[in-house]
Amino acid sequence: MIWARPEAESKELQGIIWFDVVTPKHALFTKALIERSPPGMEHIVTTRDYTELNSFVKKIQLHTISIGEFGGGELYDKLRASVKREKLLANFARKNDFQISISSNSPEAARVSFKLGIKHYIYGDSPHGVAPNKLASPLATKLFTPFVIPKNKWTQFGLKSEQVIQYRALDPWCWLIGKWESLVAKRRRKLGRNEKKEKQRVFIRMEEWFATYLKRDRGISKVLERLVETIEKAGDFEILLVPRYEGQREWARKEFGDRCVVPDSAIYGAETIAEMDLVIGGGGTMTQEAALLGVPNISYFPSVKLDVFENFYFPRRLSKKAVNPKGLINSVRNMLRNIDDENKSYLERAEKETRDFEDPSSVIFENIEL
Repeated sequence: MIWARPEAESKELQGIIWFDVVTPKHALFTKALIERSPPGMEHIVTTRDYTELNSFVKKIQLHTISIGEFGGGELYDKLRASVKREKLLANFARKNDFQISISSNSPEAARVSFKLGIKHYIYGDSPHGVAPNKLASPLATKLFTPFVIPKNKWTQFGLKSEQVIQYRALDPWCWLIGKWESLVAKRRRKLGRNEKKEKQRVFIRMEEWFATYLKRDRGISKVLERLVETIEKAGDFEILLVPRYEGQREWARKEFGDRCVVPDSAIYGAETIAEMDLVIGGGGTMTQEAALLGVPNISYFPSVKLDVFENFYFPRRLSKKAVNPKGLINSVRNMLRNIDDENKSYLERAEKETRDFEDPSSVIFENIEL
């Protein structure tokens, strides 16, 4: 059952929405918004050029226009790429009749929209990303965020409280909602196969090497040897090691390609995650997908506290927290000892906690104005 707001009304909108997408997560959220947007709306989606995003938008069949490029990990390179992209987007937006724009804290889209008088709306669950938030959030007409993130986490960046609109769901629910029941059915079938002692699978998501909020040398990659060794000692598990960038992929294949499966390109997370027995996340999105699908998961994000995990997933036992290498290794070892029971328990809790979620896309379209 989907939780519905009593005051919600259908809304007729006409015009062109410009979406700016800069990560695979934003691509998933944007695709869901487009699929459920009101009749009469047209959509144009811009992206920036980098390998994982390029392959991912093709995989999910999201039609995009690539403008500008990813700046990499160095601050000066990020700045240079951002300045160049802002100029390109300004020329692009000036030639189109956009009524509104939507992004997840894209500094370039926010600044271009503000300067050209386009109402800019932001959705997001990452107030810990201080740099993009300082640059983009103050320019938003409204900001949409999960109910578990306090409004003051956003008003610190210059927004007024009434500009922050909360929805009763977590961000991945926006793209999981239409397929959640079928994915959970897949989970149940998997649990049945587990009882027949079929080979089980562990999913490891590497950390965001180039994010401004991540402290270097404190992510999954620094404990990966011990982590893989622990899994190998626990039993005959297939290990799927999922990088974020081409350089990271090359490193993972060189160091662990004989012990782990390393995908050749970006993967469509939810479909794959539903087949896993344990997810070890070095970031946020895929770990959230695992939690909402009832897959046992461990969040290893020692650089910063993530509001959605601290306020929702951890207290509801939908995700296990690890803050240092020792805690991570112990959690993996303990969970793999009883992985069948863990799968059943996580699935039961996920079904209970998502029962009254609402559709974030409905909240967004109810609150935008042309």
